[in-house]
Amino acid sequence: MRSAIKRMAWLCLLSTLLWAYGFATHQHSNSLDESQCTICVVAHFASPVAPSSLHSAVLVLVLLVVLVGSFFPSQRLVPFALTVRPPPAS
Repeated sequence: MRSAIKRMAWLCLLSTLLWAYGFATHQHSNSLDESQCTICVVAHFASPVAPSSLHSAVLVLVLLVVLVGSFFPSQRLVPFALTVRPPPAS
């Protein structure tokens, strides 16, 4: 089972690399072919648009209060309520 998952992962990785190579290196002889190419149309349609305005930054002051007290290690332990019984004594 594990080897089948590894093979599938390698197949997906190889497929991704081959499609990326094909996408990056394809070209057209004229503009008519380029306007009918689905890869080129989708690449230009899905390009991100830069935001027109930037938001101003707001400075926030955070106050950290540290309480100093005497703590014992036994006070920090919280007993686990769902423990199982110990093994039987022999």
